Amino acid sequence: FAAWLHGATRATRSTGRRRAASAVALGCVAGALALGPLVSPSPAPPAAAAPAGAPTLARAEPFTPARLAALRAQGTPVFVNFTAAWCITCLVNEKVALHSPAVAEAFARRGVVYLKADWTSKSPEIAALLESFGRSGVPLYVVYGRAADPPRVLPQILSERTIIEAVEPL
Repeated sequence: FAAWLHGATRATRSTGRRRAASAVALGCVAGALALGPLVSPSPAPPAAAAPAGAPTLARAEPFTPARLAALRAQGTPVFVNFTAAWCITCLVNEKVALHSPAVAEAFARRGVVYLKADWTSKSPEIAALLESFGRSGVPLYVVYGRAADPPRVLPQILSERTIIEAVEPL
């Protein structure tokens, strides 16, 4: 878009219009560069770099309806992250909240299993579960408790505190 805008206004005689278009083009490039770290995966730190006793990041298991049903039957608390590779909100939530050592520690302390329901390929199974919560897309974050309690839907914008407060009573 930035390149097109710059090219489209080169032929114009208005200096103000060219400057405004150049500013918008530069803003687009700067915005893309600023969002790059949120979208691109960051390399995992080497295992030796973590201090002894430091919590590791929560490891997500792939979601399947059978795995969720088995965990529920065992009375195991479950956190399900309905996400997609193209979902910017999902990527930001993972970076800011889900991949935090504090959340990993809370999951470990409460025995919460973290399932990742990747809807990138629009799986019919995941679509059906999204619909059961009245949703037609991602993100969706659901906490299932130990008992037959109804699942708890978390907000679409997550923070460490929101997740920890949701799993602490489990």
